[in-house]
Amino acid sequence: MSIVSILDIVFPKRCVGCGRIGTYICSVCSMRITCIDPAREAICPVCEKSSINGMIHPRCTSGWGIDGLTSFFRYDGVVKKAVKAVKYRLVSDLCEKFVGLVPSTSYIFLQKVISEKKPVIIPIPLHSSRFRERGFNQAEILGSLVAVHLNVPVRWDVLRRTRQNTQGVFAVNNITMKQWNNEAILLFDDVFTTGATMRAAAMVLKRAGAKWVWGVTMAR
Repeated sequence: MSIVSILDIVFPKRCVGCGRIGTYICSVCSMRITCIDPAREAICPVCEKSSINGMIHPRCTSGWGIDGLTSFFRYDGVVKKAVKAVKYRLVSDLCEKFVGLVPSTSYIFLQKVISEKKPVIIPIPLHSSRFRERGFNQAEILGSLVAVHLNVPVRWDVLRRTRQNTQGVFAVNNITMKQWNNEAILLFDDVFTTGATMRAAAMVLKRAGAKWVWGVTMAR
């Protein structure tokens, strides 16, 4: 019997929605997940009002602002429980199941958004102390899985978190940025709530030379 099989017996996977044994998100609960139509339900990442394809409104644009936002799911019910399970119960292997539920229409939409831009995915980093507590960064794991579907590379060495919840929270590795020729970025995080974290990260990347930064999150 393999180690995985033994672990499944000792610590069986339970649905985060209903508690049913066998998988982290069962077929019944997956049907209760609300997907966001990327074309009809998109919002501006600054004012959070309806916008065309998630692009920032001209009136919301600043010199170093984020260019747009795409989110896959509504942050409620099963999705909210899944995100919390990954973050606070260290269920990192739930990520593959979670990303597998992203509808193909969302990936097709993003492929159109990044057409001819050849971007990379940059996950929002954790502060080093938070990373030591969890042992992983959920945005890195989820972002890497999404990158496979989009067929784009991932970079972990460009953006770093210098503080937890204050201004000046992010910094860029200038040496890495200068060596890196790609100027288009998909900035990835698990959840878009107030948008402050993503906007702060986008501003730092833009000031360091990025020409185009588009936010992507599992939920909002």
